[in-house]
Amino acid sequence: MAKKARKAKIGDHILFLRKDQTFLGIVEIVRDNSVIVEISKEAAKELGYETNKTVVKHFNYVVIKDIATA
Repeated sequence: MAKKARKAKIGDHILFLRKDQTFLGIVEIVRDNSVIVEISKEAAKELGYETNKTVVKHFNYVVIKDIATA
């Protein structure tokens, strides 16, 4: 996922790596160095998270569905 891509926007769908697995998330908040994304409840359970929100640094994700083109 080292591919240099544009910064995600709110509503974009992204793919990111966590614990050697790829996960899908929807961007809810964009910060200077990261985004806060919503992941599925199943993914959160698999990762051992209490919530279905997680933080992903900008260089650790790829935008797969731009909200402007959806």
